[in-house]
Amino acid sequence: MKRVWCLYRVSTKQQVGTEDDIPMQEKACHDYVKGKGDWEITKELFEKGVSGWSKRADERDEMNIIKQGAMNNEYDILLVFMFDRLGRREDETPLVVNFLKQNNVEVWSTQEGPRSMDSHVDKLINYISFWQSDGESQKTSMRVKEAKKQLSEQGYFQGGAPPIGYKIVETEQVHWKNKDRRIKELVADEHESEMIKLIFSLYVDRHMGYRKIIEYLHLNGYRTREGKVFGISTIQRILLNPIYIGLKRYQGADGEEGATQPYNEKLRIISDDLFKQAEQIRLKRSGGIKEQDKSEIPRVGKLMFSGLAYCKYCGAKLSGNYLTRNQKRYNKDGYYKNTIYRYRCPLNKGKYNCDHKQNIWGAKKYDKIIIKQLKEILSQLNLETFVDSSISQKKSLIKQKERNINNLEKEHLDLTKQLDKLNSEIVKSLMGDSDFTPQQLSGAINTVEEQMGQKLEQLNFLKVEVDKERENYSDVNYIANELENWESKFDNADDDLKKAMLSRVINKVYLGKDEVDLELNLMLSEFFQEQIEAESTI
Repeated sequence: MKRVWCLYRVSTKQQVGTEDDIPMQEKACHDYVKGKGDWEITKELFEKGVSGWSKRADERDEMNIIKQGAMNNEYDILLVFMFDRLGRREDETPLVVNFLKQNNVEVWSTQEGPRSMDSHVDKLINYISFWQSDGESQKTSMRVKEAKKQLSEQGYFQGGAPPIGYKIVETEQVHWKNKDRRIKELVADEHESEMIKLIFSLYVDRHMGYRKIIEYLHLNGYRTREGKVFGISTIQRILLNPIYIGLKRYQGADGEEGATQPYNEKLRIISDDLFKQAEQIRLKRSGGIKEQDKSEIPRVGKLMFSGLAYCKYCGAKLSGNYLTRNQKRYNKDGYYKNTIYRYRCPLNKGKYNCDHKQNIWGAKKYDKIIIKQLKEILSQLNLETFVDSSISQKKSLIKQKERNINNLEKEHLDLTKQLDKLNSEIVKSLMGDSDFTPQQLSGAINTVEEQMGQKLEQLNFLKVEVDKERENYSDVNYIANELENWESKFDNADDDLKKAMLSRVINKVYLGKDEVDLELNLMLSEFFQEQIEAESTI
């Protein structure tokens, strides 16, 4: 009686349980053995979701068992449904068959009969057979990848957990591969989408950092789908994901990341402006952290101008400081602790530095002075004039940069022509028909190529700058909306929102002896300077 081992394999887990799967292979092998009088199945091996092309034979557990069993003389025949169940790699599957034959194991297929390796012709036929299987696998892989890529590009859902803020719903469209299934799509989830809006609002409108957003969500009962507290990486991914403005990212089959599906209004949860503002804040913060300069980044704590306040005398950024005093209770016995918050210059050591007139500023007093001065300045602002002026300035700046781009492109073209002439002169020099030696020409070519590289670098930088300027038109309207009824909004805001509002209109504030100097943000500074110049010419 010949001992038979059977191998059943499907390349994807989705095939298990469909019509071309392991149960079908198993039945075919059992029926085949029944037709042989002296065969008996002694072992069955199952490979579920194992690719015979992408996985090498030595990476497959069952193939290692088959090899070991052949070496131990545990069976006489290896039976498969078709020979491509052994594998689809033309560079190694024939070697597996040859190994089994050398260990006195016959290799059979229910569809193709025995596989012989006795002659050179047999070996060639085997190689060609597996070479064809390899090619079919590669073609299948390419077709599947291309199909999935095109479906992703067209906006169809391709599996996985939906991003926070969305849920999966089934459409009426029949699936491209399985007619019994329906294509699924993402849609905004009513409850989670409100949380996404809140996260962006906390980050942009209140300038909260990741940890403070997490603290706010936790205290207000927000949790992940698993019922856990949000982590920093989750908040970061949310603020970076363009799906919330209708652009779902996907990773292509070629491994490239960052591509987005066509714009889909159904996926929109927040506005483009809000997403861009979050991006600008993130870039400003990350840049400030790298340079150890956290200017324009409101900090947590009791100081209203933390991160914005500087010493008028030395220019150093002021640090937070406080002291605690025992204060007598009014008309009552006993004392209570009173905490006094202050700004302090880290470079001014008081008596050791006579150039400084002051090194500590009480927050209560100076915050009032700064806010009063700021309100007076903003009360003189004509919003309509400000918007028109700011947009005009942006247009003027863009035009100037576009002129610079045109000039650089002409210079780059001239250098390209010079390089062509020098290269043609090289041939003449080698033939002895030029007034220049090859060494001279080589040096000139290197100089021109270096200049071309510099021009190209400048061009690319300017083009990026122009694109940013065009995108930032929304900044003007955003600031204008922020400035409308600014004093009323500010007076009714909590401390976190007040800090965020101050940081959007103030670049720096310099503290001196009973005085402050405000440095407004660039748009406001340019506007007021323009107004002053206009008045001086009248």
